[in-house]
Amino acid sequence: MTLSGFQGLVFDLDGTLVDSMPLHLAAWEHAAREFGFRFDADWFYELGGMPSRKIALLVAEEQQIALDPLLVTRCKTEHYVANLHKATAFPAMLELVKRYHGQIPMGIGTGSPRINAEAVLRNTGLDGYFSVVVTADDVELHKPHPDTFLLVARRLGVEPGSCLVFEDTGIGAQAGEAAGMQVCMIKEGKPVGLTY
Repeated sequence: MTLSGFQGLVFDLDGTLVDSMPLHLAAWEHAAREFGFRFDADWFYELGGMPSRKIALLVAEEQQIALDPLLVTRCKTEHYVANLHKATAFPAMLELVKRYHGQIPMGIGTGSPRINAEAVLRNTGLDGYFSVVVTADDVELHKPHPDTFLLVARRLGVEPGSCLVFEDTGIGAQAGEAAGMQVCMIKEGKPVGLTY
């Protein structure tokens, strides 16, 4: 796959542009200890892109336990935010962003709240490359629904079908496909099968 022919590039944030998933997982592990639910790193990783409150509801449903999603979310978020400064941009993704900045319109579609997304972008120096950032605060239906990515395309002024989405999770890939976009998976901070 090459980038020629795409009118827009759409990036997930956590685990795609920045190496922040370990921070999210550590925060979920912390919350699991506090509230007594099972922590499975792979399960939580696959839900990357979904807001924490919705994940907390899923945990309660899957594990058949009573949890207050607001308290669990607050605990998880406080731990994550305290460690947010440790997030770094993946070198290969930073190189890609720098190479195509100003050539192909680029936007971010993330399941993080705006306050966290903006802090990560600022801390990693990525904030100067993206004029469009769609967060969990901007849509009601989050990934795997296509709404996040469709809103990025609309704000970029490009047709969804001419966009390429970069994602690291299954639900993110589902959201990209549901939006009618091609999807490039990111593994260990590198785009799979992409030449640029």
